Amino acid sequence: MTHSPRSPRARTAALAAAALLTSGLSTLAVTGVVGTTAAPAAAAAAATVTVTDTFDGTSLDPRWQVVGSDPATLSVQGGALRITGQRGDTYQGANDAKNLVMLDVPAGDFTATVELDAAVASTYQGAGLIAWQDWDNYVRTGLTFVGNLSPSGIAVETDVETAARFQAVGFADRPGSRTETLRLQRVGSTLTSSYLVGSTWTTAATTQVGFDTTQVGMYAFGSTSGAPLAAAFDEITVEHAPEPPAGTATLAIDGDGKGVDIADDMFGIFYEDINYAADGGLYAELVRNRSFEFSTADNGSFTGKTAWEQVGGGASAVVDDATRLNAMNRNHLRLTAAAAGDGVRNTGYNAGVAIKAGASYDGSLWARSATAQTLSVGVQSTAGAAVTDVAELSLPGTDTWTKLPFTLTGATTTDAGRLVVTAGAPSVVGLDMVSLMPSDRWVGPVNGKTVLRKDLAEKIAAMDPGFVRFPGGCVTNVGTFRSYEESGYTDRKRTYQWKETLGPVESRPTNYNFWGYNQSYGIGYLEYFEFAEDLGAQPLPVLSIGANGCGGSRADEMQKDSPLFQRWVQDTVDLIEFANGDASTTWGARRIALGHPEPFGLTYLGLGNEENNDTFEKNFPAFRDAVEAKAPGIQIISNSGPDSSGARFDTLWKFNREQQVDLVDEHYYRDPAWFYANNRRYDAYPRTGPKVFLGEYASRGNNLANALSEASYMTALQRNADVVRLASYAPLLANEDHVQWNPDAIWFDNDQSWARPPWHVQTMFGQDPGTSTVPSTLTASGNPVSPVKGGVFLSTWNTAASYDNVRVTDNATGATLFSDSFDDASGTASKWRPQAGSWAVSGGAWTQSSTTQTDARSIVDGAYTKGWTDYTLELDAKKTAGQEGFLIGFGAQATDDYYWYNLGGFANSRSLLERATAAGKSEVAAPAVAGGTQSVETGRTYQVKIVVSGPQVVVYLDGVEQLRYDSSALSQTMYEVVTRDADAGTITAKVVNNSARPVATRVVTSDVSLAPTARVTTLAGAPGATNTKADPDRIAPVETTVDGVDNDFTYTFAPYSVTFVTMTQTGLLPGQPTTPTPSQPTAPATPATPTQPTTGQAPAAAPTSVVVAAPRKAKVGTRPTVSVTLAPAPSGSAVATVTVVRTVVRWVDGKKRKKEKTVLVRQVPVVGGVATLRLPKLKAGTHTVTASYAGPSGQLTDVTKVKVRPSKQKGGRS
Repeated sequence: MTHSPRSPRARTAALAAAALLTSGLSTLAVTGVVGTTAAPAAAAAAATVTVTDTFDGTSLDPRWQVVGSDPATLSVQGGALRITGQRGDTYQGANDAKNLVMLDVPAGDFTATVELDAAVASTYQGAGLIAWQDWDNYVRTGLTFVGNLSPSGIAVETDVETAARFQAVGFADRPGSRTETLRLQRVGSTLTSSYLVGSTWTTAATTQVGFDTTQVGMYAFGSTSGAPLAAAFDEITVEHAPEPPAGTATLAIDGDGKGVDIADDMFGIFYEDINYAADGGLYAELVRNRSFEFSTADNGSFTGKTAWEQVGGGASAVVDDATRLNAMNRNHLRLTAAAAGDGVRNTGYNAGVAIKAGASYDGSLWARSATAQTLSVGVQSTAGAAVTDVAELSLPGTDTWTKLPFTLTGATTTDAGRLVVTAGAPSVVGLDMVSLMPSDRWVGPVNGKTVLRKDLAEKIAAMDPGFVRFPGGCVTNVGTFRSYEESGYTDRKRTYQWKETLGPVESRPTNYNFWGYNQSYGIGYLEYFEFAEDLGAQPLPVLSIGANGCGGSRADEMQKDSPLFQRWVQDTVDLIEFANGDASTTWGARRIALGHPEPFGLTYLGLGNEENNDTFEKNFPAFRDAVEAKAPGIQIISNSGPDSSGARFDTLWKFNREQQVDLVDEHYYRDPAWFYANNRRYDAYPRTGPKVFLGEYASRGNNLANALSEASYMTALQRNADVVRLASYAPLLANEDHVQWNPDAIWFDNDQSWARPPWHVQTMFGQDPGTSTVPSTLTASGNPVSPVKGGVFLSTWNTAASYDNVRVTDNATGATLFSDSFDDASGTASKWRPQAGSWAVSGGAWTQSSTTQTDARSIVDGAYTKGWTDYTLELDAKKTAGQEGFLIGFGAQATDDYYWYNLGGFANSRSLLERATAAGKSEVAAPAVAGGTQSVETGRTYQVKIVVSGPQVVVYLDGVEQLRYDSSALSQTMYEVVTRDADAGTITAKVVNNSARPVATRVVTSDVSLAPTARVTTLAGAPGATNTKADPDRIAPVETTVDGVDNDFTYTFAPYSVTFVTMTQTGLLPGQPTTPTPSQPTAPATPATPTQPTTGQAPAAAPTSVVVAAPRKAKVGTRPTVSVTLAPAPSGSAVATVTVVRTVVRWVDGKKRKKEKTVLVRQVPVVGGVATLRLPKLKAGTHTVTASYAGPSGQLTDVTKVKVRPSKQKGGRS
């Protein structure tokens, strides 16, 4: 089989399966496609590619991919592919199917047929063909046991799933069938399943989809009860269009030019306790509800005994009385044991308490009893079998609280253990703060062992973030404002207060979490600061200032002159003192007492988050003034509300400019199309005034397609680094069983974690942000540009409105394509087709009277088949009642294929242009300038005009332009930015190819000379592909090198890829000025003719040695000085070269990974035999410093090392 060049992609699953099948390959026969030696003319003639596999031999052809590989249940033998279907499915969130055998196909039409033998006999046993984009977007058809869903119980079932929403679309009854020849065919957006009866294909079902299908293959599922299914596949044939021809492009780089500076902390992370990101996630605690403080205040289903079960006899109850552990920890468990062995057990997170055989676990609990006894603690299976050893804890009979530490060792491996605590005698025992953590937790390079789960912390550290924004998000600014103590220990829905998160964990008061669960504060402010320090990142805390845009606040609590308001202002400046103060300050001394003598170097402070009410503007000046008085150097970050545009967005930006804040935090979550359409968003921002902190953003999805759109946008962020100062993807973490927000970068359960493609993109940019941009221009062809095409309609959303004087005219001729003034009710009835709502002609207008109908649509007769282009739609609109404004549709080709101008949407707060396709509806444009109409007034008549010209749309309201949109922006398929790392002496071209074809790109770099070898990092694959627990490395970067690099070379960028090509600059080309650019200073040129010694003086001896000296150890973030000495000292000027290479050894997913990065290449002038150089800020790792000098004695070199490692080691707090 011969294909055009394949994109680099992980083949781990397929190769793992093939490795166990040792002899012979099944052979894929391919016809109608060009071979590697075929003439170019043959390529043009090939209309289709036909792939056939008869499964001869004993192994799969390696071009098949096995998703969810289980080699023990997959084989090639007897002329068939044999899969023993196991329990598992692709159904919605299940995504645990095994051995999906898939073949790449280009997006577009295809036909697949296969011969199948499978004796289905148990519920939902099935086998057949599947075509997919990913786990959540597919069509499958197969012989299935469907029970009472078909007369005989056996049917060819056809299913479709779009965006994880499953639908069974057909059950073609096949009584007694065991063998079938199946066909799955795609034409346009229509997929048809068929089965062969004699020589005739019989249609089983037809369905429409809005997603691309990029792989076709075979599946076999066991029954829901676990009964396996033996399935045999033969004679599979897949016909598809040829791979698109390679595109061409030119990337021109101004090698010695300088664009804008890039902050070294530009890309960071946003860590919020959402999706169980803390408890049950990054916090390594294995015991859920360890302090018995869960409450209905956290979640309606929670009680103080959530996650706890009774063991043996006796009884237990959660009590809140004077025998409590302390005032902040109100509840404890009272165990009444009737006999030794009675007790309780904890079910942990996800499936249970995860234990590894041979691993050790650190535990502790607090207990009290009037009966002296020995408590027993260990982990058991759900059936009561031992999973660890048992710790025996001696409890005195003093009836006072005693902390009892213990250690357990795993005997077996399980993810479903139960931590069991039992009494040693008939007695009453109080229990609280029952804790168990793996001993093998993450070790920070500065602060030593932490309380953080190792695999998750490793993935975060691998991102090399420049900053850590915490703790929220809505976690920061919801709830009431009194502290737990101020509320009399009753308020369980408090706004996050940093002082409550300090000190021993048993004294940290629990609180509800905005996202519907409990937060223990096991990761508190000290842990946050230390985590940022260990990451070599700037801490960026966000505090409430009493407005709380996410809700739950009481305005009466925070009157500006009240003691409570003043306390919150004081707490804000106290945080700065806690972070940066010395021992002479109250809160600096508190930090030192907690074990961190060095200040954290806080430079950023966020005041407020997504504030959507004007209480924020009233409160902000008092907090801002207090911070500036306390620490004038702190950069204050305000916000622009919860959206990318709108009235509130405009109001807050105007306010922030007036307040002269340093940065403004923008948040938005959009579909990929929005990110492509808005690639130039920040090009139009003012270059003066507050900078942008893009604190939360993501496209809606976890696939490579989402990552590509985000990477394209990140090239724009870097291009505008003079405006966009900081940026962080969000959210960061998600426990797969507790997802409140999707997408997320890192997914996990209680014992595994896997990174999605967006994480890889964030990591690529985070590890190589550069120090400045390099001017560059990319010239490339894109996809064909299609005009906005289709009919018009009117609608509202929970709003009553009337429309009048609707008119559509041809832009070129002025001819009227449609009009209705609603003077004739019978005439209107023939022109319009109401789809929903209550429509009638009333008062000479077309009126929709329902205020409870969403999308109360009325379409022009035949709107979806009109095919209009280049037209103008004009109408009058008046709101009469309800929550929002008007929805004016155009370019409509189907019920789910249209544009609409949403005027006064989102509770009458925003106006925007939205585009709908079968895959969903998303914003594509909003008013470009402040002052655009965002809301509508009831009873006022508005004149709306929408001009459609080819791919362009311009919207007017009352004669004033509101927005414009050019859909041709979506035809662009390549995006780039070029950055320079002045310290490393490198130039990196960061290129996104969002097309199905490889693009051969001529890379032309002017003015500088380049090393002949470049380093290339590529993330590529099928756009719908993602990483899962079953297949965690399906999409992963591939690192290679490319030779033949010079000032004009060609590199081919893979389809659907993000590629970093890092070239090393070796100097300037002849004739270029030697004056250094601001981004990369160079040493003075050495004189061409050596200076002659003065008569009577002996000539200076040539240097024979070079010595480089640097401190052996340094702290993260410091800039140590390096000295270079030449001996004997040369006369005149000389130049030495200093190179610094950082080496980091990390354990990721249990694998040791060594990563080296050149962080500095600098020429330094040697004066009097000595040169000095201050290094850039160092991150954790070993830095190899090399000094070299080329002189008459030859090349002289010396090497030393600077280790950036912990200055102290501290035990983890638990």
